[in-house]
Amino acid sequence: MLLKGKNAVIFAANGMISKGVARAMAQHGANIHLAAHRPDDLSDVVRELTDAGHNAFVSEVDATDPAAVRSYVEGFTKAVGTIDITFNGIGGRPSQLGYPARSDETPLEDFLLPLNRIVGSQFLTSREVARVMAKQGSGSILTLSATLSGGAFDYMAGIAATCGAVEVMTNSLAAEFGPKGIRVNCVRGSAMPETRTIHETGAGQAALRETPPDFGIPPLGRPISVEETAKAAVFLASDLASGMTAQMVTVCAGQFPTHI
Repeated sequence: MLLKGKNAVIFAANGMISKGVARAMAQHGANIHLAAHRPDDLSDVVRELTDAGHNAFVSEVDATDPAAVRSYVEGFTKAVGTIDITFNGIGGRPSQLGYPARSDETPLEDFLLPLNRIVGSQFLTSREVARVMAKQGSGSILTLSATLSGGAFDYMAGIAATCGAVEVMTNSLAAEFGPKGIRVNCVRGSAMPETRTIHETGAGQAALRETPPDFGIPPLGRPISVEETAKAAVFLASDLASGMTAQMVTVCAGQFPTHI
């Protein structure tokens, strides 16, 4: 087990990717602590994990609220102890985050919606957990992005800018926290057809283009799954990736090759 006995805190845990990461980390022995603004929605996941013999707990936390995040992290360390891993799966429904949309018709406040919500939350949770990890002298912080940052996609300006911002912020945090023994990496996932976000995004783009959405065919001949994205998170959180920080690990079935 790659994460045996480690405490993993998963913020914005209501989303499908966060739930997938929780399952994958639990399978590798981590103690799972789910922080979500709708904790009742996670009762099935907690039951599933505990029935399988894993340790899983849930708390109500708004990952966009600075006071709530700080209070949760402080309370967690007093009650539980170390935070070894953190993952933030913050997102939102496309219609609530202002995309897809025509840029020449988009109000500035709508363009900034995903930036404020997603980048802001990733910054909040990372900095608060880093305070704890710095005292421990170790820890793994995982952010989440998407391959929108690596291509040219119409009607997606706000969310694409958000993905790029998360990745650049990840690099800066890695440089700042690295001397304290903290690794900061980003999981960059491609389109996962099982998620509601992809269905709603595709429908929105099709309406604007007046043509069906085309996400392309990756070299593997198929799209990726939430489970595959979650496995990348497990790897980055584990000691197998002990020499990796400030990295974007792209899970895309080869559709967006990267070079370091």
